[in-house]
Amino acid sequence: MSFGFSVGDFIAIGKLICDITSCLQSVGGAKSDYQELIREFELLDAALRHLDQLDNTTSASTRLDAIKYAALSCRLPLEEFLDKARKYEKSLGIWNKVHIVKSTTNKLGWTFKQKDEIKRLQTYLNVHIGTINILLTEYGLEKMDMADRRAEADCARVRNQLQDTHIILEEVRRSLPDQALLLRNVHSMVRGIHKLVCGEMKSSLEHIGRMVRKVCVSTQQIYTIVLEIRASVTIADTRWTHFQAPFSVEDALGFKFPIPSEYDYDMVETIIRRRFKEGTGSQDVIAGNYELCKAQKRSETITATSRLVPGTAIIMAVIVSIAESSDSSCPIPQCGSRTILSCPGGGHTW
Repeated sequence: MSFGFSVGDFIAIGKLICDITSCLQSVGGAKSDYQELIREFELLDAALRHLDQLDNTTSASTRLDAIKYAALSCRLPLEEFLDKARKYEKSLGIWNKVHIVKSTTNKLGWTFKQKDEIKRLQTYLNVHIGTINILLTEYGLEKMDMADRRAEADCARVRNQLQDTHIILEEVRRSLPDQALLLRNVHSMVRGIHKLVCGEMKSSLEHIGRMVRKVCVSTQQIYTIVLEIRASVTIADTRWTHFQAPFSVEDALGFKFPIPSEYDYDMVETIIRRRFKEGTGSQDVIAGNYELCKAQKRSETITATSRLVPGTAIIMAVIVSIAESSDSSCPIPQCGSRTILSCPGGGHTW
């Protein structure tokens, strides 16, 4: 079963109790007559605060919700009493702004007319607070009973664990003689292994050590022989990697590369054209603006009819065309403009 209340209901009743208490404390001469009722309100407020702080996440939350719902049922009588009390608020405490005679008359009217009402409210509060205390006592007893049952379950679980542990210890105690015998057998076996290691295996290890030393000496001797062989081997002469000494060609960019001397002029030219297929100087090479000459005698140009000796050094040179100066066309290379304009200070502009 669910109950329709929230934390705001406890706050509202607390504010209602505070308003009634302030109203009663503002009564001048009759202040001592309401001290008992104010104490009842304070007890009710303390009980409601205690209920609001209780945790209802346990299995007994339904009973706790019922207690809170019953405790909040005092809201309606308190609101009715506050409405009746506020009829005289102009003559109570800080609201007292009327004539002193009228104020005294209102206070007397409050004292005599509401005396029975106050008695009934005080009796209701006594019964209500007593009911809350009884319900809280029952709730506490139920919680104690639940805690006692949990404690008994924990004790039973601990007893079972102790019993299981006792059985295990008893089994261990009964197996101690067998374990002692096993340890003696293991000790005897270890002694036998120790004798074997210190006796026969010791001689075997010494023999293996001698063999290892011999192998190390042999390996060192082999290493020494390998070093001597490596020192006696001569490095291959790269000049004789070809069948004959190749041509040494230096291109127009200064890069040197060999070309086998078995190649004829056309193959040499093909290699040079392939190297200048793109990049710097490619346009001049494609256009044929280059020539080959001997490095020893640069005035001698190499052609298809030239006979080259193996090992000849060849130099490639790009032929740079020189533009002829003419007054009829622009002297800037590759411009070709023929429109001529005379400048005021002299000269021409193309």
